Amino acid sequence: MRKPSIAASRNKFKKVLSQYVKHQGLDLEVTLKSGEKVTLSKMRKIEGDHVVSTTARGIQSALAIRDIQHLEVFVN
Repeated sequence: MRKPSIAASRNKFKKVLSQYVKHQGLDLEVTLKSGEKVTLSKMRKIEGDHVVSTTARGIQSALAIRDIQHLEVFVN
């Protein structure tokens, strides 16, 4: 059996990630390829190939989806 291509896997991951990003009742914690763990704020969206997270003070940060190694989802 053939393994799916890397591009197909990335597209599937992006699709699944976008479903979780839409739901503000979920807490999302991502582990980057560098090993750093980042918790995304409730105000988040996907723009192109980045996840943009906005804090309550209006500060935005963007994470490249390709840099995400692992996603953990917690129900609040």
